Amino acid sequence: MKKKILLVSWHFPPYKSSSAFNLFKRLKDTCFEFDVIQAYRDEKPDNERMFNYSLSCFNRYEVTVPSEDARNTESRMYFVERVIDYYRILRDHNHYSVLLSHSHENISHMAAMAIKKLNPQLRWIASFGDPIAANPYNHSYKFPMLKEDIQLEEEVLQKADRIIVTNPYQQKIVLSSQTKSIQKSKFFVLPHCFDDRMYEKELQKKNKAGEKTSIFRFMHIGMLYKFKRTSEPFMLGAQRLLQKHPNLKGRIKIDFYGANDSFIKAAEKYDLKEVVSFKGTVDYLKSLTLMTKADCLLLRDAEFSEQGLDYSPFFPGKLADYLGAKRPVLAVTMKNGYVPDILSKLGGASLSEDNIEGIADAMYGMIKGRYIIDKNEAESYSCKHNAEKARETLTFKDDKKVILITGHDLKFAKFVINEVKKNTNFIVLVDKWESHEKHDEEKSLDLLNQADVIFCEWGLGNLVWYSKNKKKGQKLITRVHAQELKTEHLKRCNHENIDFYIFVSPYYYELMVEKYSLARNKCRMIFNMIDREFLDKPKLSGSEFNLGMIGDVPQSKRLDRALDIFEDLYQNDNRYKLFIKGKRPEEYPWMHSKAKKNELFFYKQLYKRIETNNWMNNVIFEGFGPIDEWLRKIGWILSVSDNESFHLSVAEGMASGSTPILLNWPGSEYIYNSNYIFNTISTACNYIKKNKSHDSNLQKNYTRKFCHKLNSDRLISLF
Repeated sequence: MKKKILLVSWHFPPYKSSSAFNLFKRLKDTCFEFDVIQAYRDEKPDNERMFNYSLSCFNRYEVTVPSEDARNTESRMYFVERVIDYYRILRDHNHYSVLLSHSHENISHMAAMAIKKLNPQLRWIASFGDPIAANPYNHSYKFPMLKEDIQLEEEVLQKADRIIVTNPYQQKIVLSSQTKSIQKSKFFVLPHCFDDRMYEKELQKKNKAGEKTSIFRFMHIGMLYKFKRTSEPFMLGAQRLLQKHPNLKGRIKIDFYGANDSFIKAAEKYDLKEVVSFKGTVDYLKSLTLMTKADCLLLRDAEFSEQGLDYSPFFPGKLADYLGAKRPVLAVTMKNGYVPDILSKLGGASLSEDNIEGIADAMYGMIKGRYIIDKNEAESYSCKHNAEKARETLTFKDDKKVILITGHDLKFAKFVINEVKKNTNFIVLVDKWESHEKHDEEKSLDLLNQADVIFCEWGLGNLVWYSKNKKKGQKLITRVHAQELKTEHLKRCNHENIDFYIFVSPYYYELMVEKYSLARNKCRMIFNMIDREFLDKPKLSGSEFNLGMIGDVPQSKRLDRALDIFEDLYQNDNRYKLFIKGKRPEEYPWMHSKAKKNELFFYKQLYKRIETNNWMNNVIFEGFGPIDEWLRKIGWILSVSDNESFHLSVAEGMASGSTPILLNWPGSEYIYNSNYIFNTISTACNYIKKNKSHDSNLQKNYTRKFCHKLNSDRLISLF
């Protein structure tokens, strides 16, 4: 079972968008399953191969909007409506643990807010690529619908359960921009990252003589803006570099990919005509390969001191890509911010845009090999390193997991239910079925929609129904006993939807796996459970002459064999007694049906046998009820059935210090000590006659493997 997350993001791969690529890389190795609702774009996707590098699964649902401009009111409203339509369909088949939305465009948050309104219990995480109200670019660019987006951002920050930002400076500026207080605990910093596998490493070009070329290549890949992020500082820096070191003429190149501006076009003005060139645009994966061919990568960040800032709130996703290329980086940025913080640790150069002399000297230092990237430090920004942090960011550890326990008979599950209820990490729901098949379907559907984990006690009609109605993102576990071999329920199950099968005995484990061709990697063997401390009470005087049998219905429990054992012993010593605990067959309404006529006659014949032999004082039927005190008088606990999957009463008797007597039912030797398993009634009786003294501690110690706490913990660990 993969954790299911619903992701709303206007931009998402394979369509080209740096913000979308950065989001994808941060999510792709979480191993979660994402249902992505995104806007369709009328362009040829050129980055389909990105999904080949993902450990997560992305199921994409595209909305064809009236306009690809997300700052268009009609498109926004249409997108929100279609997202809701998709959600209504998807929620019938999927159980989402988290709703995630990503700005760029901000309409993604508006759609997610509408979903949150429909389902307030669904956790909502809002991821911000850039701040909105506090974005310092607002002063230079007159973004459409900025006022509406600022209002929306404020509402998102208040209503979302968690906020993702790319760096601490972004968190700082977002908090400072809001008039209403926001809990700082809402914020999670999830930095951009790179994946080594996406870089197709190429050998550096060599000249005809086979020597490495002597050209030192600076490279800038990505966007340039006419405000704040122009190529001018690099042009001026290169110009000054060649003025100071004329011997470098003909030995350096500056290649720009992805963006061209007026300063690049005017290279001749800076005496850089033979140095600077615009190489055009390339798709994202190709750009990563290009980075590995550079001798130094250039990063352009913006200066915001005019806006009253003394730091940059941005972490350019391009820097993470540069780090993955393992090439030296020269950044033009502000003195303070995440970029200079990173480069100070990794060994790159970071200079302000007005420090042309410093830029020229840094370029020269790059050529001379004075800046070497710290590859170990760079690895901290890899997707592999980032994956666990991303999983934590998308997980609400303090949230309680909803466990739904279902079945017609939950007596064997009582310890599991009690332990789950005691666990403060869980909320327990119970769907008690009337019979193997009969239940309140409306109630079951309601409980199903709330559940994270479904535990089916018995693989009967309950398992059939839940395996066919379970949603993706939910976990379904069943515990199978012996009755399932006598019915066809397991054949009717959707086994793809069952995550784990639990068996209570090794013998039935193998029988079930073979008969139903179950996947062994889904199968677990966990013994039935008893409360050893509760049952461990001193034996009463005379218990060595008392045989005990718990439950004699149905006929396969073989009360007749218990009477045969008693008769043999009684003839030898009339102090022997047989105590039978549980409901009488005639107390079960179904035993009075026509189909059970012969079975009820079987019991009547046994009653007659008891009366005829005048055993009424030595064969005693005792009603249904607690067994701890009852077992104090029992020296020998009988298991004489035709078949059992485990026979809990044997384990309970042993925990009280009683010695077990088993007639060799199939699989008994894989659960209980073979010293107490007999092939015939006579050998069982002879053993009892020869061993009147009991080693109670031996029996009690044997039951450690049936400890309710130990085995409940093993089972619950699967939740």
